[in-house]
This record gives sequence, C-alpha cells and structure tokens, in this order.
Amino acid sequence: MKGKLKLNFLFPLIMIVASAVWIYKGITEYGLWDSAAGAPKDGFFPVVIAAVLLIASIFNFISSFKEEAVTVDWKACILLGAIVLVYFFTKYIGFLPALFVFYVLWLKLYAKVNWKTTIIATAAMFVIIYFGFGLGLKIRFPKGAWLKLLG
Repeated sequence: MKGKLKLNFLFPLIMIVASAVWIYKGITEYGLWDSAAGAPKDGFFPVVIAAVLLIASIFNFISSFKEEAVTVDWKACILLGAIVLVYFFTKYIGFLPALFVFYVLWLKLYAKVNWKTTIIATAAMFVIIYFGFGLGLKIRFPKGAWLKLLG
C-alpha cells in the first residue's frame, strides 16, 4: 500500500462541512418554523436533511481511518464539477433552469441516452420537482438575476 494517498476521510469531511453550512443557513437565513402559520419555513427540510447527512458523515469520517486507501476515480469528479456549475448558474438563470440544463446535458453527454428517453426523463423530472416541491411543498426556488429582470 506504499505510495497510495489515503483520501478516504476527505469526502466525509467535505460532507460534514457542507451539512454544517446548510444547517447554519437553514436556521439563520431561511428559518425553521412559522408559528403564526403553524407550518415549516423554507429552511426546515434543508436542516433536517443536512442533520441526517452530518450524522452519517461523522460516522463515515470515523470509520474511514480503518479502511484501506482508495484510488481516486477522476470520472467521479465530473459530477462534483457539474454540481458546482449548477450552483454557479443558479445565481444567474435560477435553480430550475440550471437544473434543467444540467439534467439534459448529463443525460446526453455523460450517460449517452437517446433523445426520446432524455426528453421523457427531463419532463418527468421537471413535473416532479416543479409540482411536487414548488407547488405541493411550496418551496421557493432561487430565480437568478436574469429571471428577476424578466418578472
């Protein structure tokens, strides 16, 4: 095993930091509970999910030191880069359009899915996210600078 860089702890550590950031943002920026309406605010679900991620990541971080060193699969970094791009473009075109572009490009360029399947899967994903989360759970998605200019 000499010569291998032991990075098993790196991903759980990044997830610990990311979950801590979302817990902080959920509590301080978005709020947890609207007592007047008796309903959760925008930060409730991100805090719950981030708390579960935090607990799982802490256990994974601790157990990572007992594991053998792993080699880095750089193809997996493509997904991380794509997620960073979605975050970046969310500020400009909004979350739903950025997610839509990411999803289509991912299916066509990375997964190499045909156009028929791409269109059906993208439509299904959009319906689930928009109607399920946007209208059903009343989650407000970031609009982005360009969409704010339009309306």
